[in-house]
Amino acid sequence: MDYFTISKYQTIEENIPYSSMILYNILDKEMHIDELFTEYTRLNNITLNLNVERVLLLCLTFLYSIGKIELTNKYIKRYEL
Repeated sequence: MDYFTISKYQTIEENIPYSSMILYNILDKEMHIDELFTEYTRLNNITLNLNVERVLLLCLTFLYSIGKIELTNKYIKRYEL
């Protein structure tokens, strides 16, 4: 499955750049990964399951690879110069 394009068979939550934008906007302060995922599911009114969690982990990997987030002491936060 190509997570960087949208087709009529995918939900919007399966699009990595869109979901990454939502996660990045949620990260206004340091959060643990569980807090971040819970807040994401609460805002989007969806249930956290294995498929959603897999997509969110891909989103975090994407954000980390482009240098938008960093990990410190088991917490995720926005990268600051």
